[in-house]
Amino acid sequence: KLSLDELVAVDADLVVLPDEPYLFTADDGPESFPHLPAALVNGRQLTWYGPSLATAPSRLAEALAAAR
Repeated sequence: KLSLDELVAVDADLVVLPDEPYLFTADDGPESFPHLPAALVNGRQLTWYGPSLATAPSRLAEALAAAR
């Protein structure tokens, strides 16, 4: 677990907020990182195995690019 100061110190480019196990939304999550872009992503594509992994790389790339 990193503090906001630690994120700034390591020069983070982006904060990734999945929708599970906690459902981050545009109104609940990104405001905690005022100096960093935040990407709201499908948690299934980060942590689940199986068929969802086939499309995960392209969908995550799109979400991360859109957040920057």
